[in-house]
Amino acid sequence: MARLAHPLNDYAAKSRAAKQLGDFGEGLVTYVLIRKGFEVACVDHVGADLIAQRAKERIAISVKTRLYKPNSTESRGTVIRSDHIEKLEHFAKRFELQPVFAHVVSIPDDRTIHLFILRVGNIKRYLDKAVHGYCLRFSEHHLTQTITLPYVDYSFWRDETIGSNL
Repeated sequence: MARLAHPLNDYAAKSRAAKQLGDFGEGLVTYVLIRKGFEVACVDHVGADLIAQRAKERIAISVKTRLYKPNSTESRGTVIRSDHIEKLEHFAKRFELQPVFAHVVSIPDDRTIHLFILRVGNIKRYLDKAVHGYCLRFSEHHLTQTITLPYVDYSFWRDETIGSNL
């Protein structure tokens, strides 16, 4: 029996996919942090997705995940929104943690997954300011420059490479 199309069914499928993609990003960040020697816990709180500790270093991490559609002509860059940073900083301060932002980017056309991890202080200090936040660029033109910055912890999957700056 064929299933009838219904706008609510389409909405549920789309919203579930977004949640699953976000969960994947959080899992990938958890994997990298564990590989770096952190203990990691998921939190369900405004501002942070994960908390982690390595020795005396304690961090709160907000994870954003982006999946580009095949043949996408969208810009390969993102704005780390000021309101997200403010929520993360508020959470981190409340629990005496250092705020950290992680951005997972999957680009099927290149068969790559990129992970950028930055401390919020470095985002505010070094990234270009945009109207609603700070620019993180990862186009072909900007990627090499971005990943060699000493304050960007970069991991890459085609062949596994784990960054060393966090």
